[in-house]
Amino acid sequence: MDTEAPRTRTRKAYADADGGRWCEVYVDTYRLPSGAETDRHRVRLGGGRTGVVVLARRGEDILLVRQWRPTIGRWAWELPRGFGETDPVSDALRELAEETGLTGSAAAAPAYLDVDSGMLESEVAVVEVSVPDDPPLQARPAGDGEIAEARWWSPQDVAQAIRAGELRDAFTLAALGVAAAARGRPE
Repeated sequence: MDTEAPRTRTRKAYADADGGRWCEVYVDTYRLPSGAETDRHRVRLGGGRTGVVVLARRGEDILLVRQWRPTIGRWAWELPRGFGETDPVSDALRELAEETGLTGSAAAAPAYLDVDSGMLESEVAVVEVSVPDDPPLQARPAGDGEIAEARWWSPQDVAQAIRAGELRDAFTLAALGVAAAARGRPE
């Protein structure tokens, strides 16, 4: 029988300048089944609100955005994503519009991910969104300038980019996996 390791103490080690609205770090002490205690770090993003990853489709094609990620020191192709503010579907449609200027409609109920269950407390909703065929995609999307480029990728292009190590963002890969399982086939 599995035995839980209860949290016996918690201490907030860090909160951003907005009082933890975007990032908080906790040090939690847990009692292991052996009786020993251990400390673990826990990160809460977005005030604990559910984040969102947008799987935007135009037919079979998938929308990916490219942006500079300072934490890894390189450009990354990934699905649009962001912090939650209201509910996952509304948040997904807002993120899509903010990052790409596109308007979509929710195509499926959200699925949920625990992206890093060893450290991140916050869950992330994967929301599949349909985008009509007719709106042109801007070479440089509208928005806050965070996104350098947005492009539609065929399933074959996505698979090739994964095999080549060009597409390796965990949010994106997990969302693609959830979508593939829901469709009963690989992306």
